[in-house]
Amino acid sequence: MPSKRKTRKNPAEKVVVNSKAYGKHERAARGSKSKAVLNRAMKGHGKRLRESTIPAKLIMDALQPFRENFKGGMLWQRLVKHFAAQAKKGDVYSVNGIEHWDFNLEYLTSRIMAPKVKIEPDDHFSNLEVSINYTFSNRFLERKSDITAFRITLIFLFPDFKNNRIKTIPFVLPDKLLTDSALYSFMVHVPRQANSYLCCFKAEACRNGELHQNKGNTGKAMSLLTSGQL
Repeated sequence: MPSKRKTRKNPAEKVVVNSKAYGKHERAARGSKSKAVLNRAMKGHGKRLRESTIPAKLIMDALQPFRENFKGGMLWQRLVKHFAAQAKKGDVYSVNGIEHWDFNLEYLTSRIMAPKVKIEPDDHFSNLEVSINYTFSNRFLERKSDITAFRITLIFLFPDFKNNRIKTIPFVLPDKLLTDSALYSFMVHVPRQANSYLCCFKAEACRNGELHQNKGNTGKAMSLLTSGQL
C-alpha cells in the first residue's frame, strides 16, 4: 500500500514595497497568510487606533495648506499614537504634551535655528500674548550661502475634539535679517469657547526679499512648537 505523502506548502511569496514612511522593504503578498485571530486586548488596541485617526486628521488637515513646500515625515503616525495613548488611559483627547515635534525628522528645525517662544493668556483668557525669537545654529551660519533673512509663520490651532472642528489663525511675521536679534511680539485673539491651543512654527529662508526655494526641504523647517490649556 503506497504511503501517503504530506503536501508541502510553498513558502508565502514576498513582494517588495517602497513606501515614503518605511522605505524599501519586503512583505508577504496580500492573501498569502491565514487570517489572524485577535484577542480582546488586540481588538481594543485596533479600535483605539481607528478612533484616534479622527483628532489626528483634524490637525493634519488644518496644517496641510501651510506645508505645500515642506513634505514628508512621520507626523501623522505620531499624532495617532499620541491620541491612542490618551484613549488607552481613558483621558479625553487633548494637545497636552505636543511640544517640539518636527514635521520631518530628517530635516530638524535645530539644524537651522533654536526658536524661543513665550505664550501667555491675558487675565480674561481672551487673548494670547506672544513673544518669539531664535538663535541660529553654528552649522547653519557656516553654510548659509546667499541667504539674507528668514520669514517666520506661526500657525495657532484651536481644536474642539468633542465637535470635531478646529479654528486656524496664521501669523506671517516680517522678514528678519540674519543679523537682526530683535524680539517679535504680538497678540492672538482666542476664539470663543476654545479651551486649548497648539502652535506650529514654520521658518523659510529668504534672499533679498524673496523666498529662497531649493529642492527638497533645504532652507526651511516646520515643527509643532508648543501647546497649552486655556
